[in-house]
Amino acid sequence: MSQGKKRIRKACKKRVAAAVAAACLFASAPVGMPTAQAFWGGLGNVLGTVIGGAVQAQNTRDYYLTMGNNPNIQNANYLLALQNAANRDRPVDPEAVKLTNEIMNTMIENGDYVLRNNSLPFRWEVVADDTFNASCYFSNFICVHDGFIQKCGYNRDEVAAVLGHEMTHGYDQHIANLASRKILTSATLSAVTGALATTNAGVYVSATNLPDALINFITVKNTDVKNEKDADKYGFYVMSSAGFNPGGAAAAMARMSYYTAHRDQVSDFFNPSDHPDTRKRLKDMAELLHKYGIGHTQVLNVNDVYFDKELLLTAEPEGPQDAEEMAYLISGGIAKGFHDHRFVTDWNFHTLQDGTIDFLDNNPAYAPLKNALRTEKGLGERFQALVERAYANDVKSGAREKFLKDELARKQHNRELRQKLAARKEDSDDKSVNGNIYMKLGLTELAEKEYKRSAKLDKDNPSAKSGMAMVMSSRGNNTEALKLVNEAIAMNPNLGASYVARAEIYKNMGDTDSALNDCNMALSVSDSSTYAYKLAGDIFHAQGAADSALMEYRAYHKAVPEANDIPEEYKSQLN
Repeated sequence: MSQGKKRIRKACKKRVAAAVAAACLFASAPVGMPTAQAFWGGLGNVLGTVIGGAVQAQNTRDYYLTMGNNPNIQNANYLLALQNAANRDRPVDPEAVKLTNEIMNTMIENGDYVLRNNSLPFRWEVVADDTFNASCYFSNFICVHDGFIQKCGYNRDEVAAVLGHEMTHGYDQHIANLASRKILTSATLSAVTGALATTNAGVYVSATNLPDALINFITVKNTDVKNEKDADKYGFYVMSSAGFNPGGAAAAMARMSYYTAHRDQVSDFFNPSDHPDTRKRLKDMAELLHKYGIGHTQVLNVNDVYFDKELLLTAEPEGPQDAEEMAYLISGGIAKGFHDHRFVTDWNFHTLQDGTIDFLDNNPAYAPLKNALRTEKGLGERFQALVERAYANDVKSGAREKFLKDELARKQHNRELRQKLAARKEDSDDKSVNGNIYMKLGLTELAEKEYKRSAKLDKDNPSAKSGMAMVMSSRGNNTEALKLVNEAIAMNPNLGASYVARAEIYKNMGDTDSALNDCNMALSVSDSSTYAYKLAGDIFHAQGAADSALMEYRAYHKAVPEANDIPEEYKSQLN
């Protein structure tokens, strides 16, 4: 199956699911653990070993990448996440939803990461589940348990660290890449291939129509320890580059280590045997924080915050966060200040009316540090003196260049990868197809993202322009929508999809005659679009012209036999 092709013909066959079940190829993913995990166990435990020879690893990787770049697969992951939420009988915590949305939107907009052309934009959902868990599927759908947000005390920086970890699993395509390192038997591949080849996962079929075999295939969420370590490391950079407190990563590990140490007291805890040791992860995050802050800040003895090897203060618990968590959040404020500001004058130290020292800005990332400095008279002034001395020493030692060397290399790698991906003009059509699927699913914002990615790859792609026209029309801006779609038609008058887009816009405007005319145009041009039959049928159905609607739906069904988006009352009359 070629990358980017969304239509996989014919409906599922029960024999495929039965064969998979009989071979015991797929097992349900284990329930959540109190780690910042996206995945559990080795891929081999899920896909298993069956009789037959090994297949090329690249084939397996390609299957995951292809399906992971399909909005219907992503939507299936979303539906399953809702279905499998342990506490779905209660409402989802609205505060957890609000916090997650704010953090994800900030990291997607401002984080330093690279989304591959054959990856979908991130989609996420907070579900009612008390377990301390979050997970990312290979379709870039992130499921967040509100219990995890609650157990982090709604701390934005700790939650951002975990979600940055999950994003890394997605944008770095960890499942697909891990699959290429595992051995699948020919019987396994045959069953998976059968599920894929007999399933329409494209524009015409809803996610709920996917076969059981494919559902089991797409819900694989497994990775290995190496990927977990990478997700910790690069998730740290995603969240910190987006403006969050870089101490949040170590603080999150400190929080999780509590659940590790008290697992017998926590009913929703499971042994994270296939993740790195939590305290080791904390140590690694603390080292990253040390480097991020040009080597000036460090947490020792659990909750002592040191500045250039001098004890600055001893952190105390604050709200839901214990003393160790607060120590890393205080240290994170120091690290962020040094990392983000090359000159000491940027700190803008000044005295407030109450006599306390203030600096930098009102970014919440600095709040733990500022609050801690106010607890002891003269501590703010001492901190200012330490900062000024540190900058003077850094100029002499070249510390900034030394400590940021690895980070600068990572940023350069990201720039080069973005340039390489931006040159792949041939990926533009694939993004437009994704946009069409998202529109069909009613996910306008995600559709807009894919159309924009399509246009960025190829500014002369009419499908990207007509797609954006449909987005604008869905928001009531039909004047601008018509302008755009007419430009798309002028680019390529033989592209039927553009006429379908204009017909949709006319339909939204109530101009059904023009819409039907464009449906006819869409079918008459050389690169015709059979979806025009469906749209015409919908128009006649809305007008109460059942006979005309049935005629259009029959033509649509003949052209696309696997389509399941025809109204129920007509389905029995199609043949």
